Amino acid sequence: MVQFTKRQQYAIIILLSVILLFSGYVMYRNSQLKADFIVDTSQSELTAEKASEHEPIEIKVYVTGEVKNPGVYIMKEGERVIDAIEKAGGVLEEADLSNINLAQKVKDEQMIKVFKKGEKIENSPLYVNSYSNSKKVNINTATKEELQTLPGIGPVTADRIIEFREAKGPFKKIEDIMNVPRIGPKMFEQIKDKITVD
Repeated sequence: MVQFTKRQQYAIIILLSVILLFSGYVMYRNSQLKADFIVDTSQSELTAEKASEHEPIEIKVYVTGEVKNPGVYIMKEGERVIDAIEKAGGVLEEADLSNINLAQKVKDEQMIKVFKKGEKIENSPLYVNSYSNSKKVNINTATKEELQTLPGIGPVTADRIIEFREAKGPFKKIEDIMNVPRIGPKMFEQIKDKITVD
């Protein structure tokens, strides 16, 4: 059996104590790092949830009149009329912006018409300024772009409506639009308050 002197015994005890202390320290640091990681992950998840909650809603607006590229544009909720006009390529030289509130926030299904200088707004059959989007779409005379301002009506369905009325004649009542392929009672319920045949 190996015999240790008292000095050797003390040295072994000190060495074991140092090893135990170091092991304890390493275990403590690992547990702290793990806790920090869990906290950071939960915070990042909360941040992601908040970001998704505040993500802007997409809406559609119809920009027409004296703009370079008239059409239906997808906007973010909170954007302004000026942003919609810029998406349409900006105004033409003869445009009159004096009757449009460029700072107004856009609304879903809104129609923004930029009139020509000297044009009589009140006599225009398409008169819907940036203050109102209550004008109903005449399904007998509406253009492809105007039809696309209706909920659920995309380019293909708009083409079908135009082809149908050209082949069969004008719609006599709004319910007749359900005779167009792919437009059933469900879609009619969405658009019936926004269309007219007058």
